Amino acid sequence: MAIKYKWLAGRLEKLIDTRIRQGIEKLPPEQELCLRYGVSRQTVRSALALLEKQGLITRRQGSGSFITGLSSKPEKNTVGLLLYSAQEYMYPGVINDVKNALAPSGFSLKVFATENRIQTERQILEQLLESPPRGIIVHGCQSALPNPNLELFRRLIQKGCPVVFFYNRYAGLGDCPYVKDDNRQGSSLLVRHLADQGHTAIGGIFKSDEQQGLERYSGFMDTMYALGLSVPDERVGWYNSRNTAQLIRGQAAPFLWNMIRESLSSCTAVICYNDYLAYFLIRELKRAGYTLPGDIAIAAFDNTYLSESDILTVTTLDHQPHEMGTRAARLLLQKIKGLPVASEEVPWKLYKKESTRG
Repeated sequence: MAIKYKWLAGRLEKLIDTRIRQGIEKLPPEQELCLRYGVSRQTVRSALALLEKQGLITRRQGSGSFITGLSSKPEKNTVGLLLYSAQEYMYPGVINDVKNALAPSGFSLKVFATENRIQTERQILEQLLESPPRGIIVHGCQSALPNPNLELFRRLIQKGCPVVFFYNRYAGLGDCPYVKDDNRQGSSLLVRHLADQGHTAIGGIFKSDEQQGLERYSGFMDTMYALGLSVPDERVGWYNSRNTAQLIRGQAAPFLWNMIRESLSSCTAVICYNDYLAYFLIRELKRAGYTLPGDIAIAAFDNTYLSESDILTVTTLDHQPHEMGTRAARLLLQKIKGLPVASEEVPWKLYKKESTRG
């Protein structure tokens, strides 16, 4: 029997992989396994006990054997997290949230930094294809642009490595679930808050190569029109990832100076793509002689430490604590276990601070 139950455990491992791909979270009942493989109930129970010891299943009395999604080889129970950078201003807390959500299920986390560069993302994906992790969570690079790496993502999925996106997604991978912000709702919150403060000449600065930027712009425009407020083209400014890299390197940012001169000169308020942009915009506005928030009110997204600077605290948007990372990890765990999943949009919450006080 010793050899037979180990043989059966090996067959059941293959069945587990098949069931995960089929979206089935349980193994068949013991009696069905006896008939399918022509073995005794004791052999089935010994095989299931071995699989449970290896962490591949959990047995619940009266309910059956549930698939955990773990590999029998502990070193393979790793989830990849593809981010712009582990040091990015919004990421440290998110990384910890993902790690904490994965740990109780037996998975460890490995972080890969794409630097928001499509070529770097490609190199990481090629590396992962050599030894695929149990799954990956991805913050897509320049997600508003066509991405040449989609085939590599598809190959990972074919190898049994599910992909979950968070913050954004790639349009060409519509079958991959995602957890992202409800950016249109967020822009609506900010516009309506500024309008309640008496502002009608509201401008916006958005990121052109990120899906979030286009969504925030759409929400901004829709709400302005819904409130009967006009938006001349010159009141909307655009920037991209290269401009962000200039700010990170501490280089002069002509695009901000141009926006102040061309887009904001007729505005009494402006909505920024994120806290990072708002922080640098505030510095340049002060250098240009603006009094804040008297001359111009500022609102943004993300509620990071940059919105609490000594220069000026910024009215901004946030989620419930730990929400994005925890949701993304839970979604991936469901995929790994073969459970059906649904994408999620997370609503924003407004935090009022100095930058919009009348």
